[in-house]
Amino acid sequence: MWIDRLTASRTMHALELAARFAEQRQQVLAENLANIDTPDYQTRRLDPNAFQASLHKALAAARQDGQRRLKLRGNAQFATEPDGEIRVRPATEPAPNVLFHDGTNARLEQTLTDISRNAMSYEMSTSLLRGKFQNLLRAIRGRTE
Repeated sequence: MWIDRLTASRTMHALELAARFAEQRQQVLAENLANIDTPDYQTRRLDPNAFQASLHKALAAARQDGQRRLKLRGNAQFATEPDGEIRVRPATEPAPNVLFHDGTNARLEQTLTDISRNAMSYEMSTSLLRGKFQNLLRAIRGRTE
């Protein structure tokens, strides 16, 4: 269908993957925060830098191959399914040095900073997606305002 060609661009897929990754990462960070006082709990992690590098490689490969769907590969924490959805597998974060007295490696300040940065990443992705759809809606309506 012709509408699929308008909405199924590499850019749209990249923004969708970024938003979904941020959503999944927020869930992992929330679990880390909720279990900050749980004895022997080891924090889990989704690496945003590795995701961004993988997304960059996938964009370059899709551009070269002329594909609209991006394929995230080569990382144990995340990959795309054949239907284009992202699948994540958080890694257990190793202790930065010594475990705390209760057997955890949780750091409250770092967790809150990660949550804040991740929220900004999600907001940026969804704002860019919203802008893309608003431009499409303007084009359909034939208005420039």
